[in-house]
Amino acid sequence: MRVRRASLIAAAVLALSATTVSAGTWETASIRGQGLAGPTVAGGQAAILRTPSGVTAQLTMPTPQPGSYNYPVGPTGSGIAGHPEAFSLWVFVFFNPEACSSNPCGPGDLMNNPNVIAGAFNAGGHIVGGPVLTLAGSVNPSRASFGGPNAETIGEALAMGYDLADADIHLAVAPHGALDPALLPAQISTPVGNPGFWWISIFPPLS
Repeated sequence: MRVRRASLIAAAVLALSATTVSAGTWETASIRGQGLAGPTVAGGQAAILRTPSGVTAQLTMPTPQPGSYNYPVGPTGSGIAGHPEAFSLWVFVFFNPEACSSNPCGPGDLMNNPNVIAGAFNAGGHIVGGPVLTLAGSVNPSRASFGGPNAETIGEALAMGYDLADADIHLAVAPHGALDPALLPAQISTPVGNPGFWWISIFPPLS
């Protein structure tokens, strides 16, 4: 019995190792903000892992000091400084970036260009009052896509024959301002603002 159990455990470990190996390699990029014209706030501290059916994302950056940056106003943003403050992590996936009107692709391509196969996905959120902001999460075929009627889910894009290896992928940190319990959980799970308010990392296609 012990031998059989050990064999099962070994098989499980090998299967897990094979999954990890086949999942791909972590890609890293710097984080800029607010907007791509902003300064680098964390060099090489954003990372993604592309798998055949999804994206895992993580980033670490100094927590923006309350009152030191621009606050978007919207249904899920308090629009004011406070302590603690709310932030959300977004994964933008442009499956056919060659169809975008800008380089890198932007929200206009996602929302207004029906020829662009793309989606915006919430990968997590956090309420933070400390010096370091860490956000992580993953998106997969079942995750709902934001971006209006032209947006596709990952599942829809994969079914159309697109490959995540060819996608232009952006990570964005959206600031929602001072914590407002009345806005939770939407304050860390729905969009607010535009790229001019976000901290952004760009991951170009692998091929």
